[in-house]
Amino acid sequence: MHLIKNKIVQTSVYLVIAFLLYMISKIFHIAPNIIPLLLPIFIPLLNNLYHSIIFTVGFFFLNLFVGLHMQVLPLILLFFLPLILFIYSKKYIYSIITSIISISIFLSFFKFLIPSFLKENKILYILSILSYLIGIHIYNIIIIELSTRVKKYLNKYLEG
Repeated sequence: MHLIKNKIVQTSVYLVIAFLLYMISKIFHIAPNIIPLLLPIFIPLLNNLYHSIIFTVGFFFLNLFVGLHMQVLPLILLFFLPLILFIYSKKYIYSIITSIISISIFLSFFKFLIPSFLKENKILYILSILSYLIGIHIYNIIIIELSTRVKKYLNKYLEG
């Protein structure tokens, strides 16, 4: 966005938009599963590692104050952190390692969110972990593509 040249202001504007969208989706039940998955689109729009981390930590703390930290922490672990390392690391092995660490932290701390039929069937359990590790990279590519299109539309709208 050419109108917002200051990265701190841009980060705060994106943070407010993401927080309001998340709150609206949780309070009014408007696409409660779709909107949280689209919130990481702001990370590639920031185009800076430092401000992406500030955005992620700020998003967590804003939801902590509201009391939604148990819903936001898995979202940050499973989607925000792998996307940040996918975008800003030069080697994709770091993204793969981060995805493995994220899923292992999720599996150890948030076992109550895993359906019981996956816990009982070890083959499905392992297949679901492998499908996450493959799917998160496809998700990251889709988010990057969406963010470039959003950036193009924003520049087109703000310039003309």
